[in-house]
Amino acid sequence: MVVIRIDEVLAEGDMVAVRGIFGGTNSGPMMGIPPTGKTCRVPFIAMGKVVDGKFVERWLNFDEMSMMRQLGLMPGM
Repeated sequence: MVVIRIDEVLAEGDMVAVRGIFGGTNSGPMMGIPPTGKTCRVPFIAMGKVVDGKFVERWLNFDEMSMMRQLGLMPGM
């Protein structure tokens, strides 16, 4: 199960930005790696362009390295 917490939403013109945290338990394969059963919480920022009430473009930025470390798929520092 994935949980998404929205902390902030900003909109101006046809652009929308969302900042929050997503998290969950790795219960299925990811990038060809078997499930770890571990949980993670990762901050993200998403942006999108809206035309006629629909997203026509979107961008997502999140700390993938932190997610991989939390799931035990990458060694810590």
